[in-house]
Amino acid sequence: MSSWKCFRERVIHHVTVTCLVLQLTAAFKMFQEHLPNGNRVPNPCNPGEVWGGVGHLVPGGQGRRNPFGEDFHKEGKQWTQSLCLMDSDGDGRTNGEELGDPNCAWSSGERPQRITNITHPGVCDPWDSVQCQAMNGWLKCNQNGLHCPAIKTPSTRNLSFTFPETVIPARETTYYCQLFDLPVDDDYHLVATEPILVNTDTVHHILLFGCDPSDSDVQATPEPFMCAMLAHPRCLDIIGTWTVGSRGDCLHDNVGFSIGKTGYRKAALQIHWNNPSLLANTTDASGLRMYFTPSRRSYDAGMLLVGQEYLEITPQPPPSKQVTFSQACPGRCTQEMLTESIFITATVNHMHYRGVSQRIELYRNGSKVRDITYDRFYHYDNPVIYSFNPPVEVRPGDEIRTTCVYETPTSGKSMCFGDGTQDEMCYGFMTYYPKQNLPIPWCTARKSVQKCDRFLPKFRNNSIDGCYWLAFLQPTNQDTINIFKSVLGHCLDAKTEENRCTDSCLASIKSAREHPCLSGDIGSYIISKFRRTSIGFQFLNALFTCDCEDRFDNGYCDKRYRGGTLGEASQKMCAERYTSIKTVSPYNGSSPTTLTSLTVLTLVSVSITSLLFETPS
Repeated sequence: MSSWKCFRERVIHHVTVTCLVLQLTAAFKMFQEHLPNGNRVPNPCNPGEVWGGVGHLVPGGQGRRNPFGEDFHKEGKQWTQSLCLMDSDGDGRTNGEELGDPNCAWSSGERPQRITNITHPGVCDPWDSVQCQAMNGWLKCNQNGLHCPAIKTPSTRNLSFTFPETVIPARETTYYCQLFDLPVDDDYHLVATEPILVNTDTVHHILLFGCDPSDSDVQATPEPFMCAMLAHPRCLDIIGTWTVGSRGDCLHDNVGFSIGKTGYRKAALQIHWNNPSLLANTTDASGLRMYFTPSRRSYDAGMLLVGQEYLEITPQPPPSKQVTFSQACPGRCTQEMLTESIFITATVNHMHYRGVSQRIELYRNGSKVRDITYDRFYHYDNPVIYSFNPPVEVRPGDEIRTTCVYETPTSGKSMCFGDGTQDEMCYGFMTYYPKQNLPIPWCTARKSVQKCDRFLPKFRNNSIDGCYWLAFLQPTNQDTINIFKSVLGHCLDAKTEENRCTDSCLASIKSAREHPCLSGDIGSYIISKFRRTSIGFQFLNALFTCDCEDRFDNGYCDKRYRGGTLGEASQKMCAERYTSIKTVSPYNGSSPTTLTSLTVLTLVSVSITSLLFETPS
């Protein structure tokens, strides 16, 4: 047979196999849509991993069926009342109970009654118990860990960072952090991280941050402490990640994160617990295992964060619909951010459970170069890590576009960007090299306000939409002082803490609304800074409560806080104009009896301090 004919047949075979795999993948994703939480069924053998082919003996969805798959096939591959009430795996729970539809009320396209604590309807649970062993005879668990050749080399060492056994608070979303010392006897490259999972029911994600080595004030902590998306203001660089469905990080073979004498000397471990059932007295001692080597590689690695940091997903009447949010890291920013080209070795998309699809694209001179990621069917519990060999080059002046698509809720309140599992995110995490070519490792936006415009020296003193935002947040800015004194002086009784929507109050709000720093997208950003302090909260609550002419176009997610929404008494107050009601405040501090310039200076000083330590997480 001629070499050309052999080559031609190999190509035909490759194409045929590729098409077959794509058809099978599309097929089981289609069947997932016929089941409640069909894309969230966990793999009992590997906690945190999704069993994509729910009705098959193997997670990938091909071949013979498991007991649930046989029942699903008999019901015409549809979710029926009969199938819902069956107990296919014989563990005492109906298929509906296991898949989050205990009342058998779900229909395709709707949101299931429950999206957490899902179990496999074809696997008797607990899968390794004596009573289930006979029923699970077909289940062959092969608990493979992280596949990374580098961790097997003789020179590679490892160090584990875990929390001591810690009680998980009885709240839906909690972040805890702890700072650790890194080895400093030599210079090393961190080449891989692997999760150490203890309480798999509550751990949502784990991050490891490298701390600024030039700051000697950063010290290890003996115990974990409650934190937020920011572990520490001087620990900003992500050097290790784990999320549900991942087995860890294995870096490209010519890069590593620099630790040791001339690299990171401290690290912050952050664990996000998701406890929607508000369970009390549960504990966790999870963490990450770090692999590092003195045989340093060619380049230092960094992690670039891109995405949109303001989301507002508004409920729509059934059936549920889709809504799209996007963000571009513009060429003018990468032109300033990059000293030379960087090379992306791996990327992963990140949304939460409302995420439907996500794409990250690279543009050069106005033309698309390629997709960096494209999750046509995004599933939070089954993340896809895109690895590149050769790496993807990003040049100064290139544009990186991120697009996230979500399924809208059909009832309740709008969903916002936030750290809770019931909130949403739109991020892309990109591992790149060399780190030195990109000193600021994030390019995100809040609405249209780019973070690079607020951090890069060339841009940060410029106006955004007519607002000299940095000056507006300075502690001596006279505009800010005057606006606060006017609004609080006319709209808030400092002694009784009652709002009063008088004519003079409405006039002061109208004047404030006309300031460019309190309108549009930049106004949304300024509001996000002011609301962090007690007096700032009072100012904004008065502003929104007495905005009787709807001069402020801010959405629900601009006004939301943990206990309610700013200005939630607006309808009543504006209807009764001169009737006062008690101001709702999440802060315990009392209001000043008089609003002095010093009070406003304190507010704005705190705001600018928060700004300087702002992080992309």
